[in-house]
Order: sequence, then structure tokens, then C-alpha cells
Amino acid sequence: MAEELQIDALSVGLELIKISNQDYTPYWTSLIRNIRAGGYSGLLTYCSIFYPIETQHIGFWDELGFIGMDFYLPLLNITNDSSVPSYQDMVRRFSHYFQYFKSWLSDQSVNVTSKPVVFTKVGYPSSLSGLAIPSGDPSAQCVGNYSTNFTLQDMAFKAPFQALNENKNIYDGTIIFWWDNPSSTDFYDEKDSNNWGCSWTVCGKPAECTIAEAFGGTCSMNQSNSTNINSLIRKLFMILILLYSM
Repeated sequence: MAEELQIDALSVGLELIKISNQDYTPYWTSLIRNIRAGGYSGLLTYCSIFYPIETQHIGFWDELGFIGMDFYLPLLNITNDSSVPSYQDMVRRFSHYFQYFKSWLSDQSVNVTSKPVVFTKVGYPSSLSGLAIPSGDPSAQCVGNYSTNFTLQDMAFKAPFQALNENKNIYDGTIIFWWDNPSSTDFYDEKDSNNWGCSWTVCGKPAECTIAEAFGGTCSMNQSNSTNINSLIRKLFMILILLYSM
């Protein structure tokens, strides 16, 4: 089906940490080769939980087109941190992580180090807890540490884009998913009755402009045609995938 639909890239798995380690490498190798034998000609990847949680335990990167990492780097510890990090603090944290990852990657075989590295998921909910546990499910109600904070979400997206620009020799791209359809809990059209204000979606928030501009686009949140375009996207149940080429 992926070949028939001319899909450019296909993930063979997503965050299957219990069965993605090297004990299961023969299974994944067989799966990947069967996909190729079936006629798919696009790029293949696996969406791993970012290093050092899952990425380094995978033994079949050499069979894939690029290394995929679902990237949710915590930016603070609510229990121990006495203050919210500044924008520059966030940039430094991302940059330090990129160098940390580069150190591991440089020690791998050429069959791995030669692969492009792509963030296959990136996201931050718009709340204080969203910075601390970006991969966690936002609260159903935007209260306490889950209180709506568009500024923090916007900073959390701006910082990695700046850090990526400063570390171009490490990463090759970023994919950002637009979570906004009637089946999602933070659907924009129902924002007055759901947790849109503190959830992952950037629709209708400042981070929407940050992402658009990072990909070379323009922000149209305040333009009259923006509502019509976004409404059409939502009605078609589409997920907008943006590839940030480095």
C-alpha cells in the first residue's frame, strides 16, 4: 500500500522498547527485508524513544534509511527546579544534549554513523508540566502545573530550532505532527470544552507561528484565510507533517 500511495518514508515500528533491543534484531532484519522484497522503494526507519532510552539498544539501524528518534527532552524537574528555565537555558540544554548524542553516535560503526538522523516526533504541551514531562498525557483540566501557558510552549519550540541551527552536523531533520482532528482531546473547534489550552496541539497558539517560520513559511494566524484553511484541514482529518531540512 505504501508503494502504491507513493509514500516517501515508512516506519517499521514505533517505540516498541520491549522488543526492539538486540535480542530481537533477527526479527526486525527479517521484517525490513520482507518489506523491501514486497516492492517498497521508499525510505524505511524505526521511531525510537530518544537516546539514551531506546535508540542505542537497536541493532538494525544499518538496515534502515535513517535513524528515527521520538524526541521529548524534559526541560525542567518540577520537584527540584526552583525556577522556570529561561529561553537561553533551554537552548543550552538542547545543545548539550545534541553534543551528548553526537559522542555516542561517533563511536558507532560506519554503517550507523553514515545514516541521517531525524527527529520523528517532537512536541511540548502548553503548560509547566509540559516542559517537565513532554511525553506525558496532559491533564483533562488545565489547572495547577497544567495551567495554560502558551509562552512556555512557544519557547520550548523556538529553543530546539535555534539549537538545531547551531548543531547542523548532528541532525538532518525534524518531523512535527499537527495533532488537531475531531478525534483528539484537544481539538481546536471544541477548545472551550476540552483541554486545548494545556495540551500538545499548537493550533491557535503562538507556537503555530514559530513552527511555520522555522520551516520557511509565514504565520497566518491573524489573517482572514487562516481560519478557512485550518478548518478545511481539520474537516479532512488531516495530519500536517512538516520536514525541517537542515
